[in-house]
Amino acid sequence: MDLCLILDVTPASSGAESIWRDACQTSGNTLEVLKPDDVKYQTVLEQLKLNTFPALVLDKRVLAVGIPTAETADKLLMDLAASSTN
Repeated sequence: MDLCLILDVTPASSGAESIWRDACQTSGNTLEVLKPDDVKYQTVLEQLKLNTFPALVLDKRVLAVGIPTAETADKLLMDLAASSTN
């Protein structure tokens, strides 16, 4: 799955980025990270009407917001993989 993590400028975002990168690496998913200085950032915010960060997105659908624990991130990705095979 091609997931997208949308961050803001707060220091907490780097913690979320690390957690989601590790979870994606473990589950074999790809992760694109968008930060405020990225060209696509504003377009994606407007399309999704996002105002809560960090946000994990798949196919223009917000899957999670905020900073998860490593266990929560892993579980979400496992559940997502299981639901996509059914």
